[in-house]
Amino acid sequence: MTDSQSNPLAPTPNPVKTDAPPERLVRHVFWKYPIISVVLMALVAVLAATIGSPNYPKDTIAGVTKDNPGGAVMAFTQELDGTATSSGNAQEFGTGDPGQVFVLNPVRAAVPLLGPITLANFPTLQVSDVQQAVTAYDSASSDQRMTWASTYDTALGTIPAGGGAAAGAGEMGAGSVGPDFAKVGSLKGDFGPVPVLVEADVQLAQTGYLEQNLQSVDPGHSYHLVNIWLYDHPNMLATAVDQGLTDDQWGMVKERGFSVGPWYLTIPSVFHVYFPGGATGQGFVLWNLGFTLILLFVIPLVPGVRNLPRILKLYRFIYRYPTPGELDKPAFKERYGGTHGHRDVGGAD
Repeated sequence: MTDSQSNPLAPTPNPVKTDAPPERLVRHVFWKYPIISVVLMALVAVLAATIGSPNYPKDTIAGVTKDNPGGAVMAFTQELDGTATSSGNAQEFGTGDPGQVFVLNPVRAAVPLLGPITLANFPTLQVSDVQQAVTAYDSASSDQRMTWASTYDTALGTIPAGGGAAAGAGEMGAGSVGPDFAKVGSLKGDFGPVPVLVEADVQLAQTGYLEQNLQSVDPGHSYHLVNIWLYDHPNMLATAVDQGLTDDQWGMVKERGFSVGPWYLTIPSVFHVYFPGGATGQGFVLWNLGFTLILLFVIPLVPGVRNLPRILKLYRFIYRYPTPGELDKPAFKERYGGTHGHRDVGGAD
């Protein structure tokens, strides 16, 4: 039995003062919370104004095709002859054959809506019925189809660029890439039904039907196919290359119209652009997984680094330890008497 238990009148020894959180009460400084919030809001506003990205309106197939129909003609043709941007990444994107996905399937689905159409740009063509064009294309051999599309693609390349929106106008940005749509009808050659299919698809794109069709094909990823087609358009692709937005550039940390975008993706972008295998899906995941493991398991175990928050006393933003003698106040004794650390700090048990 201790002296204090045998003699109730014996003075209680003062507890040893310590800075260890389990043995010492803390006081939350709630009055700082709104101040911290205002400071953070001001900081975010400054960063957004100086290095943030503008909120560009989303490009749509209808807007892009209306703004630059000549580029759309080239995109559809290159999807048929296998030279489009999406053709080289069809397996990675999971799109399948771009010619079927972006041209033939939408046109087949819309044949009852289109019916016989007058192709203003091709007045000399013998085949002017979309269903007839689809039948002729499906009946031809794969070599013949490729010859028609390749010949037409080559012919389109002889037309100078033009017919786009004025600099700074429209959703496509400044300039125009792709053949002048007004001169497409002057082309001569054995193109088969390809011009009819392409112009029918242009009309579907301009009315918004094509985008709705692509969204219905992959409803779980509404804009997946739409975005792939947009980068098949030569004007969109040229804009992406010029501003460093392509897959092998810094597209992850840049946004159209500004040099700095989501800065927090800088490290994943370094893995993607510079590290071996980082451009592939598996390599990208493995490099980022390794970096994440370092953050989770290495940094918390490194002496000094793991103690930085305590050394910098960052905890003072949300709580503080009581000053000497502060807990001796009657109010604190009554409130926190035997409740912290399973020991008496002056209140009743």
